[in-house]
Amino acid sequence: MNQTFLSNGIFIYLFLLMLWSWVEPFFPNVTKKQTSSFFGICVANIFLALLLILRWIESGHFPLSNLYESLIFLAWGFTAIHIMCTVTFQNLLFLNAITTPITLLTYTFASFSLPPTMQKATALVPALQSNWLMMHVTIMILSYAALLCGSLIAFVFY
Repeated sequence: MNQTFLSNGIFIYLFLLMLWSWVEPFFPNVTKKQTSSFFGICVANIFLALLLILRWIESGHFPLSNLYESLIFLAWGFTAIHIMCTVTFQNLLFLNAITTPITLLTYTFASFSLPPTMQKATALVPALQSNWLMMHVTIMILSYAALLCGSLIAFVFY
């Protein structure tokens, strides 16, 4: 599967999911809307994970070595945080309207604003050729995703 085709498909899917997350509050009679939003974010999570796995196979190392890969992982982290919060707290009906736009903005910046030279998978520099890359950087980017999601939820409640 071509990464460019998958990348463009993810953008279109996230854009449509964001539009749905902004429109769905205006249809209170739709009983399955929470299920469809959760299903949509799960599919976005799978697509982003597939893109990361393809990058991993292409480069031969965990895809967190440059800004492009880190931002794609951050977008995946937003969807993962959304899934965890939805499973844990059943009554967060507005969560999709918060996490989908930030996921789309992060993904769009990574895919369409960064020059192609920054998007290429390259060999790891010696400082990153360690087992700590996978553990440390993964936890740090997931904590950034949790911090940003928590900050946006706090902003909504303020």
